[in-house]
Amino acid sequence: MSAGQHSGGPDAHQVIDFLRANPAFLDQHPQVLSQLSIPHHSGDAVSLLERQVAVLREDNGRLKRQLENLVHHARQNGELTRKVHALVLRLMNAVGPQAVFTSLEQCLVSDFGAEQVRCLIFADTSAIDGAALPQFVGRSSALRAAFAAVVASGQARCGALAPAQAEALFAAAAFSGSAAIMPLVGRRWDGIVVTASADTERYRDDMGTEFLHYLRDVLALVIEPWVKHAP
Repeated sequence: MSAGQHSGGPDAHQVIDFLRANPAFLDQHPQVLSQLSIPHHSGDAVSLLERQVAVLREDNGRLKRQLENLVHHARQNGELTRKVHALVLRLMNAVGPQAVFTSLEQCLVSDFGAEQVRCLIFADTSAIDGAALPQFVGRSSALRAAFAAVVASGQARCGALAPAQAEALFAAAAFSGSAAIMPLVGRRWDGIVVTASADTERYRDDMGTEFLHYLRDVLALVIEPWVKHAP
């Protein structure tokens, strides 16, 4: 094997011969030129050509990173959409309120990375087996005070839990992790769904909440038939 020749590829002489036979090759393929190292010194000064090539490489690298970032987020959004669609179908097909809450908790844990899920419905239930539904804590429940501001805003919130919220959810004076709180608003009733994690970065206060708002609206519709309304 001659010097400079690499197994499986052309050697330097073959590359030179090819370029001589195809003088317009680099014009037709400018992306190749931006990837080549072409020294062009003028004493101690850097030539304009070198500066242009360096800038092109920086621009190409930046654009490549941006494209990779866009593709990554597109894939994430596609996967999230698929999971949300599956969860909504499961909730819509659940028979009875207990099946709704069970399906919700299982999906949030298995598909969305939640470690704990708590649902508090500040209303009474019309279900015959209402005694077996601890999620319905009643209209006058003292637990509602800890979430009154979130419920009143109607907006999902992510981040740390306030001490009163941790006490209401987990009977603990403090919670060092992070959580997402979804307020539920129905016809003359309301409630909350909380997904929590020991990871303080799992639910950050700068996260998007579009998915949470969509799920909030679906849950309110699914739970509505099982709420006991005052006569």
